[in-house]
Parts: sequence; structure tokens; C-alpha cells
Amino acid sequence: MENFLKTKVFTDGGCIGNPGPGGWAAIVLRGEYYEEFGGSEPETTNNRMEMRAALEGLGLLAPGEAAVVITDSRYLIDGITKWIHGWKRKGWRKSDGAEVLNRDLWEALDKAAEGKPLEWRHIAGHSGHPENERCDKIANTFARGGEVELKKGDGSWIYSSMPVADEVYEKPLYLSEVKGDIREHKSWPECEARIKGVKGSRCKKVKTKGEHIATIAAWGDDK
Repeated sequence: MENFLKTKVFTDGGCIGNPGPGGWAAIVLRGEYYEEFGGSEPETTNNRMEMRAALEGLGLLAPGEAAVVITDSRYLIDGITKWIHGWKRKGWRKSDGAEVLNRDLWEALDKAAEGKPLEWRHIAGHSGHPENERCDKIANTFARGGEVELKKGDGSWIYSSMPVADEVYEKPLYLSEVKGDIREHKSWPECEARIKGVKGSRCKKVKTKGEHIATIAAWGDDK
């Protein structure tokens, strides 16, 4: 049974281009009290912003405060609940002997979580969870250099004011990736021309904001 008295920390992060300018967001919900936090970095990756969001969220908890950390990042969930134990035993090396990426943030997360009764929970992104949708909007706005009015107080407003349906673009966009550089295009010929003859490059047509962000995140996770 869900413990409604337990603090909930919703987190999300992302960047434009991967690597590129990024943003992160955290929402802390204690009973009915709701507070938003967010920030940006000029050059980062999707995964680092997901981790930064969780790290900032944990920093908002009191010593010993029980909380559920809720994220749509499988990388974050698997890293903090499964992989990190082996990495630490092997001196922050993966099974193939390579250095663990983002070690600085993994170590910081490990320290921030120490002594806290935490539950890590994964949810699907862009699937109608109001707090996750709000986190996504905050992080995406910060990543694009925009300003966000961070709210606090009675959190009931979010359930009536946030649309749960995905945003459908008036016209499809096309994404291309060449040697890790992701760009947006208005037409398929433009996208196709960029990748022509480049080994390992790819293009994808996206019709919604959710598909757009999910594609960029997935391509980043492939690295």
C-alpha cells in the first residue's frame, strides 16, 4: 500500500543536442505541500542532467527523511540501485575494465543517499503523470535558456492545469545524428542530405514533443 505521508521527489533532466545546453528539475511533495526547483548548465548530457536533478532533489531532504524518488530515467534507476555496487567494488570500473562515465555525479549521489531511507521508482516518461510532465517542462525550458516561474504551496493546481496528453506538432520535425551531433530539420530531404554517406549516422521523423525528447534521450543512451 502506498504511504501517502512519505515525501515524494519527482526529477527530470535533459539537454539540447546531447551534449549541449541542459536543464534539470525537481519537485518535492510533502503531503499537500509542493515546491519546484530547477537549473541549467551550458554544456552537458541528458544522463548528467537526469543525475543532477536527482542529486539536487536528495539535497532538499532532511537527514533521515524517508522519500520516494520518482524518475523516467532507466539509466539513473539502474545505476543507483544495481550497477553502482559493482562499480565501487571494482574501483569505479565497468565489467569491461573501462572507467565509469559520470563518476563524479555517481559518487555524489551515493553520498547524498547514504543513511536516507529511499525508494527509487521508475515511471514511463510522457505518459500523463502530472509531476513528471511539469518536471519535463521546467527542465526543457531551462535547457533552451528560458525563464521558469518555480511554484510552491498547495500542489493541487498541477492536476487541473497540466495537460496530460502529449503535444502534437503542427508539422513533423526530423532529427539527424552525425558523430554524436544531433540537429533538427524541417524536411526529410534536408535531414537525409546531412547523413548521406556518413557511416553510423541516422535520421528520424518525430510528430510529438514526447517522441522528440524521447528520441534525443534514447540516442544519448546509446553512447
